Amino acid sequence: MSSTDINPAITRVFLWSGVAVIFALLFAQGYLMRFIPPPSPALSAEALARIFIDNKTGIQIGTLIQCIFWSFWNTWAIAIAMFIRKMEKGAPILTYASIANIGGGYVFFILIPMTWAVIAFRAETLDPSIIQVMNDWVWFDWLFTWPPFAVWMVIIATAVFNDHNTPRIFPRWVGYYNIWSALLIFPAGLIAFFKTGPFAYDGFISFWFAVAVFFGWMVTMTVVTFRAVAVEERRQRREAAGVASPRIQPVQ
Repeated sequence: MSSTDINPAITRVFLWSGVAVIFALLFAQGYLMRFIPPPSPALSAEALARIFIDNKTGIQIGTLIQCIFWSFWNTWAIAIAMFIRKMEKGAPILTYASIANIGGGYVFFILIPMTWAVIAFRAETLDPSIIQVMNDWVWFDWLFTWPPFAVWMVIIATAVFNDHNTPRIFPRWVGYYNIWSALLIFPAGLIAFFKTGPFAYDGFISFWFAVAVFFGWMVTMTVVTFRAVAVEERRQRREAAGVASPRIQPVQ
Protein backbone atom coordinates (compact mmCIF):
# COMPACT_ATOMS: atom_id res chain seq x y z
CA MET A 1 0.00 0.00 0.00
CA SER A 2 1.31 3.42 -0.97
CA SER A 3 1.02 6.37 1.40
CA THR A 4 -1.10 8.07 -1.26
CA ASP A 5 -3.56 5.20 -1.70
CA ILE A 6 -7.13 6.27 -0.97
CA ASN A 7 -9.95 4.46 0.77
CA PRO A 8 -12.52 4.12 -2.03
CA ALA A 9 -15.54 3.73 0.26
CA ILE A 10 -14.77 6.82 2.35
CA THR A 11 -13.88 8.82 -0.75
CA ARG A 12 -17.24 8.01 -2.32
CA VAL A 13 -19.05 9.12 0.82
CA PHE A 14 -17.09 12.38 0.73
CA LEU A 15 -18.02 12.91 -2.91
CA TRP A 16 -21.70 12.27 -2.20
CA SER A 17 -21.51 14.86 0.56
CA GLY A 18 -20.87 17.47 -2.14
CA VAL A 19 -24.04 16.38 -3.94
CA ALA A 20 -25.87 16.76 -0.63
CA VAL A 21 -24.59 20.34 -0.36
CA ILE A 22 -26.17 21.25 -3.70
CA PHE A 23 -29.58 19.72 -2.96
CA ALA A 24 -29.67 21.10 0.60
CA LEU A 25 -28.83 24.55 -0.72
CA LEU A 26 -31.61 24.44 -3.29
CA PHE A 27 -34.11 23.32 -0.66
CA ALA A 28 -33.01 25.67 2.12
CA GLN A 29 -32.19 28.82 0.20
CA GLY A 30 -34.60 28.35 -2.67
CA TYR A 31 -37.69 26.83 -1.06
CA LEU A 32 -37.56 27.74 2.64
CA MET A 33 -35.78 31.09 2.54
CA ARG A 34 -36.96 32.22 -0.93
CA PHE A 35 -33.56 33.73 -1.68
CA ILE A 36 -33.18 32.17 -5.12
CA PRO A 37 -33.17 34.49 -6.95
CA PRO A 38 -31.72 37.10 -4.57
CA PRO A 39 -33.80 40.12 -3.55
CA SER A 40 -32.80 43.05 -5.73
CA PRO A 41 -30.01 45.28 -4.38
CA ALA A 42 -32.18 48.18 -5.58
CA LEU A 43 -34.95 47.15 -3.16
CA SER A 44 -35.69 49.70 -0.43
CA ALA A 45 -34.44 48.97 3.09
CA GLU A 46 -38.03 48.83 4.39
CA ALA A 47 -39.16 46.35 1.73
CA LEU A 48 -36.14 44.14 2.40
CA ALA A 49 -36.76 44.22 6.15
CA ARG A 50 -40.34 43.10 5.51
CA ILE A 51 -39.03 40.02 3.67
CA PHE A 52 -37.05 38.97 6.74
CA ILE A 53 -39.93 39.68 9.12
CA ASP A 54 -42.59 37.90 7.03
CA ASN A 55 -40.47 34.80 6.41
CA LYS A 56 -38.54 34.74 9.68
CA THR A 57 -39.15 31.07 10.48
CA GLY A 58 -38.32 29.87 6.98
CA ILE A 59 -35.09 31.84 7.02
CA GLN A 60 -34.13 30.53 10.45
CA ILE A 61 -34.74 26.89 9.49
CA GLY A 62 -33.03 27.39 6.14
CA THR A 63 -29.92 28.91 7.67
CA LEU A 64 -29.66 26.03 10.15
CA ILE A 65 -29.77 23.55 7.26
CA GLN A 66 -27.17 25.58 5.39
CA CYS A 67 -24.86 25.68 8.41
CA ILE A 68 -24.97 21.90 8.60
CA PHE A 69 -24.55 21.12 4.92
CA TRP A 70 -21.99 23.78 4.00
CA SER A 71 -19.68 21.85 6.35
CA PHE A 72 -19.62 19.13 3.71
CA TRP A 73 -17.81 21.44 1.29
CA ASN A 74 -14.65 20.37 3.13
CA THR A 75 -15.31 16.64 2.84
CA TRP A 76 -16.19 16.91 -0.85
CA ALA A 77 -13.17 19.02 -1.70
CA ILE A 78 -10.72 16.86 0.26
CA ALA A 79 -11.69 13.89 -1.89
CA ILE A 80 -10.39 15.83 -4.89
CA ALA A 81 -7.32 17.01 -2.99
CA MET A 82 -6.36 13.39 -2.33
CA PHE A 83 -6.16 12.78 -6.06
CA ILE A 84 -4.12 15.95 -6.47
CA ARG A 85 -1.68 14.38 -4.02
CA LYS A 86 -1.54 11.26 -6.18
CA MET A 87 -0.81 13.39 -9.24
CA GLU A 88 2.11 15.20 -7.57
CA LYS A 89 5.65 13.93 -7.57
CA GLY A 90 7.91 15.12 -4.79
CA ALA A 91 6.92 17.90 -2.39
CA PRO A 92 3.10 18.15 -2.31
CA ILE A 93 2.92 21.92 -2.81
CA LEU A 94 -0.29 21.79 -4.88
CA THR A 95 -1.90 19.59 -2.24
CA TYR A 96 -1.03 22.02 0.55
CA ALA A 97 -2.30 24.93 -1.53
CA SER A 98 -5.52 22.99 -2.14
CA ILE A 99 -6.08 22.36 1.55
CA ALA A 100 -5.52 26.05 2.33
CA ASN A 101 -8.05 27.10 -0.32
CA ILE A 102 -10.58 24.49 0.82
CA GLY A 103 -10.45 25.69 4.42
CA GLY A 104 -10.60 29.33 3.39
CA GLY A 105 -13.62 28.65 1.19
CA TYR A 106 -15.46 27.06 4.09
CA VAL A 107 -15.06 30.25 6.14
CA PHE A 108 -16.80 32.23 3.39
CA PHE A 109 -19.57 29.65 3.13
CA ILE A 110 -20.37 29.43 6.85
CA LEU A 111 -20.61 33.21 7.16
CA ILE A 112 -23.51 33.25 4.67
CA PRO A 113 -26.14 31.42 6.79
CA MET A 114 -24.74 32.81 10.02
CA THR A 115 -25.31 36.41 8.89
CA TRP A 116 -28.81 35.70 7.61
CA ALA A 117 -29.64 33.94 10.89
CA VAL A 118 -28.54 37.01 12.86
CA ILE A 119 -30.74 39.26 10.70
CA ALA A 120 -33.76 37.01 11.18
CA PHE A 121 -33.08 36.74 14.92
CA ARG A 122 -33.45 40.54 15.32
CA ALA A 123 -35.57 41.30 12.26
CA GLU A 124 -38.36 43.11 14.11
CA THR A 125 -36.06 45.43 16.05
CA LEU A 126 -33.18 46.05 13.65
CA ASP A 127 -33.07 49.31 11.73
CA PRO A 128 -34.00 48.47 8.08
CA SER A 129 -30.83 50.16 6.84
CA ILE A 130 -28.76 47.78 8.98
CA ILE A 131 -30.67 44.81 7.57
CA GLN A 132 -29.99 46.14 4.09
CA VAL A 133 -26.24 46.41 4.66
CA MET A 134 -26.05 42.99 6.33
CA ASN A 135 -27.96 41.41 3.46
CA ASP A 136 -25.64 43.13 0.95
CA TRP A 137 -22.74 41.67 2.93
CA VAL A 138 -24.15 38.16 2.52
CA TRP A 139 -24.49 38.45 -1.23
CA PHE A 140 -20.99 39.90 -1.51
CA ASP A 141 -19.81 36.92 0.54
CA TRP A 142 -21.69 34.67 -1.90
CA LEU A 143 -20.25 36.17 -5.08
CA PHE A 144 -17.46 38.70 -4.54
CA THR A 145 -15.29 36.02 -2.91
CA TRP A 146 -14.75 34.19 -6.22
CA PRO A 147 -10.91 34.54 -6.41
CA PRO A 148 -9.90 31.76 -3.93
CA PHE A 149 -12.18 29.31 -5.73
CA ALA A 150 -10.77 30.36 -9.09
CA VAL A 151 -7.27 29.84 -7.69
CA TRP A 152 -8.16 26.31 -6.62
CA MET A 153 -9.52 25.58 -10.09
CA VAL A 154 -6.16 26.68 -11.51
CA ILE A 155 -4.37 24.49 -8.95
CA ILE A 156 -6.43 21.49 -10.05
CA ALA A 157 -5.63 22.27 -13.68
CA THR A 158 -1.92 22.51 -12.85
CA ALA A 159 -2.03 19.12 -11.15
CA VAL A 160 -3.82 17.56 -14.12
CA PHE A 161 -1.34 18.97 -16.65
CA ASN A 162 1.64 17.81 -14.55
CA ASP A 163 0.25 14.40 -13.58
CA HIS A 164 3.19 11.96 -13.49
CA ASN A 165 0.99 8.86 -13.70
CA THR A 166 0.41 6.70 -16.77
CA PRO A 167 -2.45 6.67 -17.58
CA ARG A 168 -3.47 10.02 -16.12
CA ILE A 169 -5.81 10.13 -13.14
CA PHE A 170 -7.96 12.82 -14.80
CA PRO A 171 -8.04 13.34 -18.57
CA ARG A 172 -6.41 16.54 -19.82
CA TRP A 173 -9.76 18.11 -20.69
CA VAL A 174 -10.47 18.34 -16.95
CA GLY A 175 -7.51 20.70 -16.66
CA TYR A 176 -8.77 22.92 -19.48
CA TYR A 177 -12.28 22.81 -18.01
CA ASN A 178 -10.94 24.09 -14.69
CA ILE A 179 -9.08 26.94 -16.38
CA TRP A 180 -12.22 28.02 -18.21
CA SER A 181 -14.32 27.75 -15.03
CA ALA A 182 -11.83 29.97 -13.20
CA LEU A 183 -12.15 32.58 -15.94
CA LEU A 184 -15.93 32.35 -16.31
CA ILE A 185 -16.77 33.06 -12.66
CA PHE A 186 -15.01 36.44 -12.90
CA PRO A 187 -18.31 38.37 -13.50
CA ALA A 188 -19.21 37.66 -9.86
CA GLY A 189 -16.64 40.31 -8.99
CA LEU A 190 -18.57 43.01 -10.86
CA ILE A 191 -21.39 43.23 -8.31
CA ALA A 192 -19.53 46.03 -6.50
CA PHE A 193 -20.33 48.38 -9.39
CA PHE A 194 -23.99 47.70 -10.17
CA LYS A 195 -27.29 47.75 -8.25
CA THR A 196 -29.40 46.86 -11.29
CA GLY A 197 -28.94 44.99 -14.54
CA PRO A 198 -27.09 41.80 -15.48
CA PHE A 199 -24.05 42.56 -13.30
CA ALA A 200 -25.97 43.27 -10.08
CA TYR A 201 -25.96 40.51 -7.49
CA ASP A 202 -29.39 39.39 -8.68
CA GLY A 203 -28.44 39.79 -12.34
CA PHE A 204 -28.28 37.21 -15.09
CA ILE A 205 -24.49 37.30 -15.51
CA SER A 206 -23.12 38.02 -12.04
CA PHE A 207 -25.57 35.70 -10.27
CA TRP A 208 -27.22 33.15 -12.56
CA PHE A 209 -24.31 32.65 -14.94
CA ALA A 210 -21.55 32.67 -12.29
CA VAL A 211 -23.49 30.38 -9.96
CA ALA A 212 -24.27 27.97 -12.82
CA VAL A 213 -20.56 27.86 -13.70
CA PHE A 214 -19.56 27.17 -10.10
CA PHE A 215 -22.11 24.48 -9.31
CA GLY A 216 -21.72 22.98 -12.76
CA TRP A 217 -18.02 22.73 -11.95
CA MET A 218 -18.86 20.96 -8.67
CA VAL A 219 -21.03 18.43 -10.51
CA THR A 220 -18.42 17.84 -13.21
CA MET A 221 -15.59 17.38 -10.71
CA THR A 222 -17.77 14.99 -8.72
CA VAL A 223 -18.42 12.82 -11.78
CA VAL A 224 -14.80 12.65 -12.93
CA THR A 225 -13.58 11.97 -9.38
CA PHE A 226 -16.09 9.12 -8.99
CA ARG A 227 -14.59 7.65 -12.15
CA ALA A 228 -11.07 8.07 -10.76
CA VAL A 229 -12.16 6.31 -7.54
CA ALA A 230 -13.49 3.37 -9.55
CA VAL A 231 -10.22 3.05 -11.49
CA GLU A 232 -8.19 3.31 -8.29
CA GLU A 233 -10.33 0.69 -6.57
CA ARG A 234 -9.80 -1.77 -9.42
CA ARG A 235 -6.05 -1.17 -9.24
CA GLN A 236 -5.99 -1.83 -5.51
CA ARG A 237 -7.94 -5.06 -5.96
CA ARG A 238 -5.55 -6.28 -8.63
CA GLU A 239 -2.55 -5.47 -6.44
CA ALA A 240 -4.17 -7.21 -3.47
CA ALA A 241 -4.65 -10.27 -5.67
CA GLY A 242 -0.98 -10.13 -6.66
CA VAL A 243 -1.62 -9.10 -10.26
CA ALA A 244 0.62 -6.42 -11.77
CA SER A 245 -1.34 -3.38 -12.84
CA PRO A 246 -0.48 -0.62 -15.31
CA ARG A 247 -2.56 1.82 -13.25
CA ILE A 248 -0.78 4.78 -11.67
CA GLN A 249 2.71 3.96 -12.78
CA PRO A 250 5.18 6.87 -12.72
CA VAL A 251 6.66 7.98 -15.99
CA GLN A 252 10.37 7.24 -16.15
